[in-house]
Amino acid sequence: MSQRDTLVHLFAGGCGGTVGAILTCPLEVVKTRLQSSSVTLYISEVQLNTMAGASVNRVVSPGPLHCLKAILEKEGPRSLFRGLGPNLVGVAPSRAIYFAAYSNCKEKLNGVFDPDSTQVHMASAAMAEHKN
Repeated sequence: MSQRDTLVHLFAGGCGGTVGAILTCPLEVVKTRLQSSSVTLYISEVQLNTMAGASVNRVVSPGPLHCLKAILEKEGPRSLFRGLGPNLVGVAPSRAIYFAAYSNCKEKLNGVFDPDSTQVHMASAAMAEHKN
């Protein structure tokens, strides 16, 4: 693999990782809010009412869409991208190295196994992850 090919793969991996992080950032924010919020600690409660007998009241915790709506109303759309900067500092170089290592390993393993076989792809992915 030439140096130019390696640079192209590094750039492509970095761009792909960046786009992926940007697109999934709102989902990560909602997920983190749901995990850290005391609202998610609601548990179905069983209440015994002596006058009417036993009854079961279900307390439903708000879901992701409700959380998304609350974030947008209270904090605005920019808050969905909180933490994106530090995330990109880690994701972009990591994905760039992984993508270049995967391509390099795949090229080398095509000479060992059947070209573009399942073994080539699996071994390349494992080695790229190990290098990363």
